Amino acid sequence: MTTFELIAIIVLVGYAIYRQTRTNEITGHDRFKLAIIYGIVGVCLGIHFPHTPLALGLIGLSILAGVVVGLLRGKYTRMWQEDGRIYTRGTALTIGLFLALIAFKFGLGTVAYLTHTPYEASMGEVLVVIAIMLAVQGQLIWTRAQREFSRTQNRELVGAGR
Repeated sequence: MTTFELIAIIVLVGYAIYRQTRTNEITGHDRFKLAIIYGIVGVCLGIHFPHTPLALGLIGLSILAGVVVGLLRGKYTRMWQEDGRIYTRGTALTIGLFLALIAFKFGLGTVAYLTHTPYEASMGEVLVVIAIMLAVQGQLIWTRAQREFSRTQNRELVGAGR
């Protein structure tokens, strides 16, 4: 990984953390926007496809980690309703999970280096894994929001005698 790539990852991780600390309204049409942006940039920067079983296994672990962290972040993101709208904000746990995913990616690179496995985790691959995490998280949050909004609507209707 070049110095430029490392600086770019630090900037993108910083931006992602900043976005997580802001209050966001849940809307269905843009739940995948950030995931798509990270994914496109990642693919454009390039992904190296390994040719050894161990390297393929590391890629698989990386993708699996993105899915698992996305599920956990989607489950533990703070969500509330106000004025008929549903909002979210990341918590210390969700930010920690995000940072743990980044650390895990670097750990996989270390494992590859120590085992002499030809596995170059490029910046593109890191961004695609983050995109996978964001897509899974976005869908889970949307599903939670729909379920919670439905419950709230039903309670209001029952309470009003309708």
